Amino acid sequence: MIAALAAITALSVVSCRDFLETNPTSSVSDNQVFTSIQGAEAALNGCYYLLHFNDENYNRGDVTGYVSQILTWDTTGEDIIVYGGWYGYDYNFWGHQRGDIFKTYTLWNYYYVLINNLNSVIHYTPLIEGASEAEINAVVGQAKCIRGWCYFMLAQIFQHTYQLSHPRNMPGVPIYTEPTTDETEGKGRGTIDETYAQVLKDLTEAEVALKDYNRLAKNHVDQSVCQGILARVYLVMQDWDKAAEYAAKARSTYPLTTNAEWNAGFNDINTASWMWGLIQDKENKLYGNGDYGPFAMWANWITRDGNDRWSFNCFFLPDAFVALFDDNDIRRQQMFYRADQGYGLWCSGKFYDNQDLTGSFPYMRADEMLLIEAEAKARKGAGDAQTLLNELRNMRGATPSGKTGDALVEDILLERRKELYGEGFAWLDIIRNCKPLVREGNHVDYSGSVQIPAKSWRFVYQIPTSEILNNPNINDQVWPAEGAGQNVFDAINVTLE
Repeated sequence: MIAALAAITALSVVSCRDFLETNPTSSVSDNQVFTSIQGAEAALNGCYYLLHFNDENYNRGDVTGYVSQILTWDTTGEDIIVYGGWYGYDYNFWGHQRGDIFKTYTLWNYYYVLINNLNSVIHYTPLIEGASEAEINAVVGQAKCIRGWCYFMLAQIFQHTYQLSHPRNMPGVPIYTEPTTDETEGKGRGTIDETYAQVLKDLTEAEVALKDYNRLAKNHVDQSVCQGILARVYLVMQDWDKAAEYAAKARSTYPLTTNAEWNAGFNDINTASWMWGLIQDKENKLYGNGDYGPFAMWANWITRDGNDRWSFNCFFLPDAFVALFDDNDIRRQQMFYRADQGYGLWCSGKFYDNQDLTGSFPYMRADEMLLIEAEAKARKGAGDAQTLLNELRNMRGATPSGKTGDALVEDILLERRKELYGEGFAWLDIIRNCKPLVREGNHVDYSGSVQIPAKSWRFVYQIPTSEILNNPNINDQVWPAEGAGQNVFDAINVTLE
């Protein structure tokens, strides 16, 4: 088993960056870490570090914590152009859907290493003598919330979306709920229903456990974030009632992002609408943000404070996407065309780093929750879905929607593209809605235009070859076409009917 044999990482309670020791989860150090609630909190901090900053020792920016996956999910969508840099591999759907290429391994390993560390926190924390119920709930609740999120992401990455997989009881991902060691035999994939059952079990238990937990910072999860993740899960499962319910719960104490906050550049974790995100400081920075951090990818030369920002000049917007915005839409005013810089492409100022290059990055905003609520209500024909959508459109200066039924749903999906671009939803929305990838406008063409039919097996990431070789209970890929397991282009026209 190659999945999650990483060790629990003992970290200082004060700093999430200061590694003290790394040992197998079955080692004596476990007893040392989990002898006090402070030790359990330190172990949990180690999990947060793996979530936010882990680079798998590849020293490349496209596998640096969860924020690199956010960029991957957008560059594999329809509304971002990648011109050079690491994410060109994602943009062109080249290689990372082969079992023997680093991207499949790093995605698989990222989640299972994190899960194994979380399993130790969940298993050992309740055994700590002298810890109060509230202290145990706070630690275990956070760990279960993150573990449920991990399995939810794995299910979306390594299998077709729930509504395609669920009726067929298709393979899910291996489920581990106990700490593992190098001697643990790898588990089989089970079914997609079993995977989602574990996701819901973890998240619903975490919601209860986190009821009275007040987090110190927004890089940690709390009950509202757990409810937001549940809203995402129920949206994928097409449980419209619960998706709307949990989206409303999640955003109940958060306002929408104001236009002034939009124009500020999306770099401040203290923005009232941000529910969860990456916090960087001078110690915890993604490659110093000067090379491959999230802000450096965007080609933005806007100077708001008299100081230019470093940009790797990789991410641009296609003209067809820019044309979707009304002239008075404040989001359109963030977009600018520079013929002298940017290869004659459109640039965006949405993601603009702060002055010392330690900008925060959002994982979840109240605006997303409003759009989930609106979509779920539109899907079931509720009358206030249009009102919810227009609340956001009116704020942004966009033309209100007067549509109903399926046309309203399409307006909401379009609004998701316009409001949430660059925040990690483009590819996930394509696959959950069983839509084709159709890139319009002046996309850069490296190796043939990437157009992928709906329900294509090319949307399903391959299990790493190393996992198949080392796990006796996983012995094949999921793609149906003979020979398609190692070459994505062999299966480009193979779809799930």
